[in-house]
Amino acid sequence: MKCLLPPSVTPKQAAIFATAFMQVIFGIVTLLCNKTIFNSLLKSQLVVKEGTKTFEAWQETPIPVYTKFYFFNMLNADDFQNNHGKPILEERGPYTFREVEHKVNLVWHDDGTVSYHRKKFWYFEPSMSVGSLHDTVVTLNLPMVGAVDYARGSFMMEFGLSDMFSTIEATLFINKTIGELLFDGYDDPVLEIGSSFDEEEKKLPMEKFGWFYKRNGTTWADGLLRMHTGQDNIDKLGEIVSWNKSNRTEAFGGKCGEIKGSSDGLFAPGLLKHAASFDIWSTDTCRKLTFTREGKKTKHGIDVEKFKLADTVFDNGTVCEDNLCYENNLPTGVQNVSQCKMKSPAFLSRPHFYLADNYYKDQFQIGIHPHPENHESFFLIEPHTSIPLQVQMALQLNVLIEKSEGMEYVFKDLPSVFFPVLWFESSADLPESMAGALLALINIPTIMIIASIVGILAGLVGMAAVYRCVSRSKSNMVEKEMDTTTKLDQKTGMISYFTKF
Repeated sequence: MKCLLPPSVTPKQAAIFATAFMQVIFGIVTLLCNKTIFNSLLKSQLVVKEGTKTFEAWQETPIPVYTKFYFFNMLNADDFQNNHGKPILEERGPYTFREVEHKVNLVWHDDGTVSYHRKKFWYFEPSMSVGSLHDTVVTLNLPMVGAVDYARGSFMMEFGLSDMFSTIEATLFINKTIGELLFDGYDDPVLEIGSSFDEEEKKLPMEKFGWFYKRNGTTWADGLLRMHTGQDNIDKLGEIVSWNKSNRTEAFGGKCGEIKGSSDGLFAPGLLKHAASFDIWSTDTCRKLTFTREGKKTKHGIDVEKFKLADTVFDNGTVCEDNLCYENNLPTGVQNVSQCKMKSPAFLSRPHFYLADNYYKDQFQIGIHPHPENHESFFLIEPHTSIPLQVQMALQLNVLIEKSEGMEYVFKDLPSVFFPVLWFESSADLPESMAGALLALINIPTIMIIASIVGILAGLVGMAAVYRCVSRSKSNMVEKEMDTTTKLDQKTGMISYFTKF
């Protein structure tokens, strides 16, 4: 530093010059390393560990999640059961619930992973619904259909069931409230034969039937998950390691049984900038769901990438050979999930059989109306941080009704129908009030560049000002010395002149 300034510089000027010089150096370093600094800052906050923003958001979702349920009301139940007429359906909904999820029973492992359960709570939102939970719909009698499917091929069980159904005059379709069908559950005589189920089935709550019976405020439904926290390797952030202590599911064979994908929609920063697709592990379907890149969008003034549920995700293998191991020996567009969790003739599809073979739509007289905008599933993700700004997941649950020749009652000559019981849409949308913080975060590199340039320029100006001040001071000193020398010379000359006399 001394070599840049003359010896005559004052301590104050030296301090100002040193500060300006360090500002220039700091600005240059920041300008050259702004991406590295930003990525380090980002990774430190995106790791799932106590104290980070990501951990707080992961442990309890800070944005509202809403699930809308739509039921298919059967308008000609007697005609179908007695005369095998094509079903006539009427959609009822939405019945909307606000969903709150907590991660509980956390166990941190030395390999940079964490095990946990999901504890979910659903709160009914009347203002976002078409009616109350006391509304009724005519829907499929699943305990009856499930029992027949379980007994299929066993003469004694089929004979016993047929006799019981005849005695109690059971019907294929029943009239129940929305509340009973979802979380409250209802009593059914068929459930009294639960002792005939195997030990695995007994692990599930069977005293009442409801699609989400005993799920509200409990942890059993999604099982035990284990995922990478990103602490050891940020590129693995969110990747699922195991489900119920296994890296495979018994629902499917081969590669289709491998447990893989993102556990909770978490991704490493920058991972999706150029990715063509990503996978989400779905505990309700016992399989991964693939989302493919569709294009760029804008959300709250932020550039995002849209990934939609792959068109071939429920393909039967004719187009996507990787799906062959799912053994969907069906017209394309429906996923067999009968071996997932509770064994039952359940099949998954998009709502209203959107993108499925026309075979499914043609099973019904009216009531099936697929629509891309209403029945699509997608993610809107900011590519630098991999933070989702909007998520929408829409799926439909169908139950296969088919004849059972050993059943004399109702099922002996039934036509095969993939009956849509309900479909749901779960959505989360980042509020505009929170989007400002994300926008500021992704603009940090630009802010750093501008600040670095301003800092460098300010530092250079400061150094130049000090140097100019010192130079001017030095020049003034030289002039003063010259004036003093001139005056001395003049004085000396006069003295010499007078000494001659």
